[in-house]
Amino acid sequence: RHAGILKAVQTAAPKNVILGNSIVHYWGGAHRIENGARVWREKMTGYLNMGCGWDRIENVLWRVYHGVLDGYEAERVVVMIGTNNLGTDSDEDIVAGIEHLLDAIRVRQPKAEIRVVGLLPRRGQEQRIKDVNVRLRAMAELRGYDYVDVGASLVQEDGKIVEACFTDGLHPNEEGYSRIVEQITK
Repeated sequence: RHAGILKAVQTAAPKNVILGNSIVHYWGGAHRIENGARVWREKMTGYLNMGCGWDRIENVLWRVYHGVLDGYEAERVVVMIGTNNLGTDSDEDIVAGIEHLLDAIRVRQPKAEIRVVGLLPRRGQEQRIKDVNVRLRAMAELRGYDYVDVGASLVQEDGKIVEACFTDGLHPNEEGYSRIVEQITK
């Protein structure tokens, strides 16, 4: 996947890129699993999907260190990462890791708008993710990054996820992506 992204970047310099894990990778057909393909085709025109399934913050950092943002000037870099770190890292470490990643992105894309998307809610971890996103917002705003939390679009009044927006309690489906895409691309 990494080699394919590098080839795509060398073939045509992208104006907009989105980095992330399987939530991004599966969005729009960059993988054999296609969640939200219609929403991608209609609303994400002009974005290069750089998502890699199973990635954690440190994996995206490795990709950044190994060329995915080199050799071109993007207008916007969107970052959607961190949910796969929930099982092993503290909330503080997740935010610190994303901060380090964003700084590495800024070095490579100094003119780009960098948008940080808060962790999407996931079944059974809604409150923890909400807490992480409070910290993430504070860090992003303090450091001058654009932050958007799309989670409210995917939860019910009781704070639990809207199951009809997910394939498995973690990955959005077509409906889930349709609820968040405008906030990501605005």
